[in-house]
Amino acid sequence: MKIDTVVERVQPVAARIQENVYVKSITGGFLAALPALMFGAVCSMLIGFPVDAWKDWLAGNALGAALQFGSDATFGLLGLYAVIGIGYTLGRELKQDALATTIVSVVGFLLVMPFSTTVTSGETTIPVTGVIPTQWLGGQGIFAAIIVSLVATRLYALVVSRGWKIKMPASVPPNVSRPFEAIVPAAIVGTLFLAVHSLFAATSYGHLSQFIFSIIGSPLAHVSNSFGAWFVIVLLAQLCWVFGIHNGAVWYVVLPLMIGPATENQVAGAAGDTLPYTITLTVVFAIVQWVGGGGSLLGLSTNMILFAKSDRYKTLGRLAFPPSVFNITEPMMFGFPVVYNPLMAIPFVLVPLIQLTLGYVLISLGVIGVPWVNLPFSVMTMPFVPGGFLLGAGVGFGLFLIGCFVLSVVCYYPFFRIADKREQQIEQETAAAQAAAEVTSAAEVDSTRRLAPETATA
Repeated sequence: MKIDTVVERVQPVAARIQENVYVKSITGGFLAALPALMFGAVCSMLIGFPVDAWKDWLAGNALGAALQFGSDATFGLLGLYAVIGIGYTLGRELKQDALATTIVSVVGFLLVMPFSTTVTSGETTIPVTGVIPTQWLGGQGIFAAIIVSLVATRLYALVVSRGWKIKMPASVPPNVSRPFEAIVPAAIVGTLFLAVHSLFAATSYGHLSQFIFSIIGSPLAHVSNSFGAWFVIVLLAQLCWVFGIHNGAVWYVVLPLMIGPATENQVAGAAGDTLPYTITLTVVFAIVQWVGGGGSLLGLSTNMILFAKSDRYKTLGRLAFPPSVFNITEPMMFGFPVVYNPLMAIPFVLVPLIQLTLGYVLISLGVIGVPWVNLPFSVMTMPFVPGGFLLGAGVGFGLFLIGCFVLSVVCYYPFFRIADKREQQIEQETAAAQAAAEVTSAAEVDSTRRLAPETATA
């Protein structure tokens, strides 16, 4: 089967995935939480700044406690923010009252939450009621947040489409009639999730969030902590680009599934506790995306700046290097091009996999720390310097990313030299052909001039 045929079949599937209303709503919902996540990321970066004297100073004053609270109130409540964002985004996609679908989603989410917990004092376990354990509003509650917000909003839209709502007279202003129209759909959605709450309260799980986390979240967390799983994900993302399919087709699917463990690491790291996971979305994204974007293309653009002999790649290097520093790959992907280029596909696919493997080995051996400052996924233009030093993993991880950059330059060099020599040869042949054409043209003109007097004399 020809490559073009494969791409023609895969591209529509990838496009449908990216344009699916539910996938768009999930990614849009998390993106809506960006302001809160950025604030929390700043707090976490200050907590994890790799200077021991700074950390010791923070540990003994109110600023450290305030920064910790800032992290807990943002990343520690990511599930709640996800419900709000997804409920609003999906409601808008379904042409519903987005504010109403947001409120209904939050109500549904809270209805499946536990309102009690236990605390331990010595050997005594004390039940506490009237509280919601924050872990179910954060990383461990993300899957419940996604499912509840999708179901609540879709059910709300279904009820409205059936006309099951209180209809107010036309004379009533819309800002008054809309809340009344939402009463019946909200009551139906609330009844459903109240029934779900009662059902799981009678089981050993206790509540829906615990069930979802046990059945889906916990196994997936173990998968997300697996080097093999991430190796396959990165491989698929790189292959997508090679065939002209934006790797967002992979990352947009992975994001909602893998953000939970990264969030749990964020909360544990900010609190100074042991990190529960070794390799998360934060770790992988920093390694394979921050050194010039997907494929570590900063190494290729650096080769063009330093070693290009052909005019084409000299010019492209000057144009593409600045965007590559900020992980913007399109000038390289389509200007070099890397897309549909069998020669450049080899380093483009292999370099991120080598970097990921080295990073995992060094983390496993304790040579470098585990990044836990969970910067929002949308911060894809962060350069590896200073980015690598701001993830809570110490100076070692920042130096490792610098090493990844050097590695990318070395790995791309032989492939770039082949491409550059080919282009240089083409330019020389083109120049020679143009020169020959100019000589021929000049000879023809000279011959015409010589014939002109003879013709006139005749």
